Amino acid sequence: MLAVQSSRSALPAYPFPFVSTPLLFLAVPDSDLLRFLHEVHRLVEATPTLVALVEADLDAHGKGKKALRLDDPEWVRRQTKPLPHFDETSAPNDPEKLVLAQGRPRTPAYVVLIALMLRGYFGAGFKACDATTMMQESITLHVFFANLGMKMPGCSTLTELVNALTNETRLRILDAQIEQVLACGWDNFSAMLQDSTHVEGNTAWPTDSHTLVALGERVLRVGASLPRLSLPALVTQKAENHLIAMARLDREIALAPRTKDRARARRRRYEKLLWRARRVHTVLHEAVVQVEAALGLLDIQPSRKAMATRVVGRLRADVDAFVKVISQCHARVVLETKVPMAEKVLSVSDPDAGFIAKGQRVPVIGYKPQLARSGTGFVTGLLLPHGNAADSGQLVPMFDEVVRRTHVTPSVVSVDDGYASRANMETLRERNVEVISINGAKGRALTARADWKSEEYAEARDLRSAVESLMFTLKQGFDFGYVARRGLEAAHGELLEKALAYNICRMLRKRHADDDAAHADAA
Repeated sequence: MLAVQSSRSALPAYPFPFVSTPLLFLAVPDSDLLRFLHEVHRLVEATPTLVALVEADLDAHGKGKKALRLDDPEWVRRQTKPLPHFDETSAPNDPEKLVLAQGRPRTPAYVVLIALMLRGYFGAGFKACDATTMMQESITLHVFFANLGMKMPGCSTLTELVNALTNETRLRILDAQIEQVLACGWDNFSAMLQDSTHVEGNTAWPTDSHTLVALGERVLRVGASLPRLSLPALVTQKAENHLIAMARLDREIALAPRTKDRARARRRRYEKLLWRARRVHTVLHEAVVQVEAALGLLDIQPSRKAMATRVVGRLRADVDAFVKVISQCHARVVLETKVPMAEKVLSVSDPDAGFIAKGQRVPVIGYKPQLARSGTGFVTGLLLPHGNAADSGQLVPMFDEVVRRTHVTPSVVSVDDGYASRANMETLRERNVEVISINGAKGRALTARADWKSEEYAEARDLRSAVESLMFTLKQGFDFGYVARRGLEAAHGELLEKALAYNICRMLRKRHADDDAAHADAA
């Protein structure tokens, strides 16, 4: 094959630069990723029960899928009438009683555990562009999987398996990290710093008008595909016509010019939109009731019946959310009254997302995780309450969680003014905490004057900047300020993965510091 060269001879005379290159040895470069994987491997070696926990989660996931696979042929067999005087009854398979036999080789639990830590390290899902490129081009990962005698699993496979792991397993990994930190003497966990931050959810900024249109359109879109699940199609021209008009009103509300009459015009448009929305709800509610009745009589393969049940459940949830948005919109725009944030529907795609307004920062639609930091910078606790929960109610639960994990009662607890309450102070005193530092005017009012001016309390207040540094590092280095997964449980799992990856990197820094000190002593 002759090389094609330009007149300028800019390209060398190589036939094709991307043919396979035979290599006898493929060395792994000394990179941050390699050191990260080594530290994860050390953690697994120190706590081999982690692999067993992952294996148990994968077994439960596999048994659930096997139960549906077994129920389908059983349903087909029941379609043939039994012989006379032959009693043939059967019940659906119980996943807990099933045994996984030999089938296609399953991705090892160790690999899934490594994949969980890698997803936290990348800060994005395996299907994200950056993460996909890294996994496909990384020599380190290529050698890692080659030494395991397997090819790199596909992105969809890794995503399914990592998502099958429970948050209890992720929390157990955090427990193992803290145990290793204690064993290595990297922290005595005598100090606990706590703060909250805002995390942006995977959802668009909401408006009542757009939320109504989006919910209604999704019900019609999903309802039209119901015949594929042997259910009657949910098609109503009346609701569709109303939604077309509602979409036009939504655009007018969003693009209304800033004039003196803007507020009055906006209210008139919302009143027209709500008039149509109530009629849409009446039609959709009646249609979904009919679909639910058809679902009760549906006799199809159990796997498809389970899918149909999930779809109809989502339709019912959307219709219920639709009427909830009508109520909150009428109260907010027409009656001009405040609606409690807990009663609002803020997202079409993530029903658990809340309105998070923290300090002077720009509000987001998402979550408000609580983080606990040790004195030397390790994440010792991560809670994810529902909605924009008050900080004051999260201090004692976090304290109990940290004490359970570290087996140490901190002598110093340092938080900001949002955690100030007399009940919190009294509870921590009962738990034998020596220094309870609440920085701010409220905390100062709750603290004895002599304590506030003491050197111990001054040092505790100075620690506040350390937890702010932790938040910055997590958000900049591990994409902690955004979650791709939806729902409280899934979002908590994603944030835990990022915190676990951060702790591994922190453990690496401590190990390198110990090695440098040992070399200095030897010299």
